[in-house]
Amino acid sequence: MKQLLTILIILSLLLTGMAGGAFAEAAAVDYTTGTPWLCSNLEGVVTADTPAELKDDYALAVNKDALLMLEIPEGRSYGGTTMDVTLKQAEDIKNMFLGDAPQGHDALLAYNLFHLMMDWDSRNALGIAPLKEEIDRVEAIGTLDALTAYFLETPIESQAGSLWSAGVAVDFVDSTREILSVGSCTLFLNDSAEYAALTNYGAVRKAVVTELAQKMLGKLDYSEADAQRKIDNCFAFEAMVAPVIYTNEQQRSADYHTRIYNLYTREELTEAQGKLPVIELYEHMGYPAVDQYMVKNPAFLDRLNEVYTEENLPLMRDYMIVHDVISSASNLDRECYEWRVAYDNAVDGATGIVDDATAFSSSVAKILEWPVAQLYTETYLKAEDKARIADMINEILEAYHGILEEADFLSDETRVRAIEKLDGMKTRVLYPDDWEKYSCEGLEIASPEAGETYWRATKKILAYKVSQIAEEFTEPVDKEKWGMTPQIVNCFYNPQDNSINIMGAFAQGSLYNSDMSDEEVLAKLGVSIGHEISHGFDRTGAQFDKDGNLTNWWTEEDLKKFTERNARLAAYYDAMHPWEGQNYYGSIMTGEACADMAGMKVALRIAAQREDFDYDAFFRAYANTWLMKMTLQRTYAVINDSHPMSYLRVNCTLQQFDEFLDTYGITEGDGMYLAPEDRVAVW
Repeated sequence: MKQLLTILIILSLLLTGMAGGAFAEAAAVDYTTGTPWLCSNLEGVVTADTPAELKDDYALAVNKDALLMLEIPEGRSYGGTTMDVTLKQAEDIKNMFLGDAPQGHDALLAYNLFHLMMDWDSRNALGIAPLKEEIDRVEAIGTLDALTAYFLETPIESQAGSLWSAGVAVDFVDSTREILSVGSCTLFLNDSAEYAALTNYGAVRKAVVTELAQKMLGKLDYSEADAQRKIDNCFAFEAMVAPVIYTNEQQRSADYHTRIYNLYTREELTEAQGKLPVIELYEHMGYPAVDQYMVKNPAFLDRLNEVYTEENLPLMRDYMIVHDVISSASNLDRECYEWRVAYDNAVDGATGIVDDATAFSSSVAKILEWPVAQLYTETYLKAEDKARIADMINEILEAYHGILEEADFLSDETRVRAIEKLDGMKTRVLYPDDWEKYSCEGLEIASPEAGETYWRATKKILAYKVSQIAEEFTEPVDKEKWGMTPQIVNCFYNPQDNSINIMGAFAQGSLYNSDMSDEEVLAKLGVSIGHEISHGFDRTGAQFDKDGNLTNWWTEEDLKKFTERNARLAAYYDAMHPWEGQNYYGSIMTGEACADMAGMKVALRIAAQREDFDYDAFFRAYANTWLMKMTLQRTYAVINDSHPMSYLRVNCTLQQFDEFLDTYGITEGDGMYLAPEDRVAVW
């Protein structure tokens, strides 16, 4: 009863205003009813009285004391180990901008942008005026022909929300070239499935969109009734196209890459686009005429062409306006900025506000990612760490041969190709060695003192990036170029160039430092490296060959066995529940879960070769990696994520291995026990 009362109190504090009303039904849920383990990541679930035994719930037992003490930081939706590293990264980047202006063109771009963000006098003086100019142009669209002309005559950086996406992708089948890709529009409810059956979380998103849009449109001098009409029209348009937009579950399915790889000739796309200026928009963006396009969702293109009519013009126009006011709020004056912060907090269940310097330095690191990357690298990253981690990666890659060689479901033919892929993996560690290809030469952003404004600077940056992407489009894909910047707290595998990427900001603080024991380094960074390698052999990565091309390198029988193993893994997660009545979606989790388990397996292979290895310290360090406490809204979002929740990444992964069970004497009847015949690790 005490636990349930605690959760109800937390819910009453978290779910305020309109968002609270959307979650009214959820308040009756007992969040302590998770199976087979308590959802210990959810804020308020773990109390001092909560039983926590290593043999029954390892994640909870190791992390309980830390969870009880852990407070979610202001303006954030979760706290824990990865958040601590994220906060360190944010503090480091902030400190780069608080001193004197740096030397060098690119570093000065980032410095000036930061101080433009901080220039509230200028931002408040401009107020809503820059956005009003954009909205007035959309309001002036009175015919379908005028809408088409708007797309083809308005500078890309000044256009309101688009009805479809016009992007560029590396060709799945030929990874040496890029291809123009036509995609769907964005939806406020994030998942197209919400438009068929609105969930509690979807209701929260709809409520907070409505609230912010009302405020922003009111500031633009629309009446409350007119503003609500625009919001209703926006959602009406989204409801028209949502049935043919891939759901989140479909986007995370094993066949998603194959599903969206639909090649159209210029003639075929001309016919398919009908009244839509799809091809013409690319040319307006600066792309050359091409003979082939990738249409990710032909059904969406058909539906959009159907609804692109004079009758639906008010809906399309209001969709563009509402999306523009929501996305622009944080770039305007202080009032709009704080409204946007409240919007984000309501969606995530966060409270409070991150201080301006921290928030804006983090934003600059995303907007001008490469200028910040070089400055961050020069300030904080060390060559000796890069060398040590590179050696670790090579050791793990070598050990991974054993996993592939011992996989009893592979034929010799498939095994040879798998090992070829492993041997062909590129590694990117902490930061690039050559910065020349990441230069922002040609972009100029003046300081606040020189009369520049933040709004104008953001438009210059967007225009510059659009032109750069278009300019590079005709060149062969540079597979040596990094796709993510060193200041990102992340690691990833890129199937299209067969590379593992360990970012500099990830290998910091409590995830990696020079004072860690070998057990800690292997548990935190080593398992993560093994995880990224394993993505090359998960249900998605396994569809790409050693050169990064979407092609089948499996025998028919091996692929069938591999698919069956993934299905078994999905069923394992389907049987779990964060609380009674709430499902997990095993079908979307198998890629990450497969990588978690294989990453642990290769780390244990290395551990077995080390004298006097402390398995208890290793497993505890791994559990600490996934220490996390989340708000309810974030928990709902994570349930639908391809990554299992943190407590599952600990318990589900570890119970697959005898080394873990033996370390703690876990046997049948214990909550952490999983019989050998029930284990589901794909590799």
